[in-house]
Amino acid sequence: MKFKSEMLQAYFVCGTQDIGDRDLPAILNEAIAAGITAFQYRDKGESKLNDEQRYQLGVILRDICNNAQISFIVDDDVDLANKLNADGVHVGQKDERITKVVRDANPDMMIGLSCQTIEQTEIANEIDRVDYIGAGPIFSTNSKPDAVAPMGLELMEDMVNISDVPIVAIGGIDNTNLQSLKNNGAVGAAFITLVTQTDDINRSVKNVLDVFK
Repeated sequence: MKFKSEMLQAYFVCGTQDIGDRDLPAILNEAIAAGITAFQYRDKGESKLNDEQRYQLGVILRDICNNAQISFIVDDDVDLANKLNADGVHVGQKDERITKVVRDANPDMMIGLSCQTIEQTEIANEIDRVDYIGAGPIFSTNSKPDAVAPMGLELMEDMVNISDVPIVAIGGIDNTNLQSLKNNGAVGAAFITLVTQTDDINRSVKNVLDVFK
């Protein structure tokens, strides 16, 4: 699947550690029906899955995304991304080295890179295969125990101004701050709790699309 910036408009990120005893395929199906534009399989941290279980669940989630023509992206594991024939792989500053990901990823795979500073964004500009940057956390978040301090909107806008690729915002995103992300240059919002901690997934996703579409 060829990368387009529109894929980043409503970017759902999730793994089993985010949903307790609930069913991730069912949640993904509901989020797709609501209109998400991409899904990142991020199963790590407090996940209780072993490697084989993570792969088998990935097959189910990939097929759901493929059938819906939604981008399926794997977080922080280029080998798993290749094995699943994912559309993309996303890597953070503390994850696998981006140079290894670029070297090892399937040649038609889109690549996303997390950045939190101007310097990191400038380095990303020098890497040909980076398709987009995930900037964040913009606001305070409890979804990622290893998250760095919030970077804020002003720094994100500075990164947007120098980046050669589109930037999607992540971290502490809710219905009250979506418009501020767009106003400061983000092409979309990436979110976990906006879907996993709501009683109305359809409304939550529609709120994102109302801002970014």
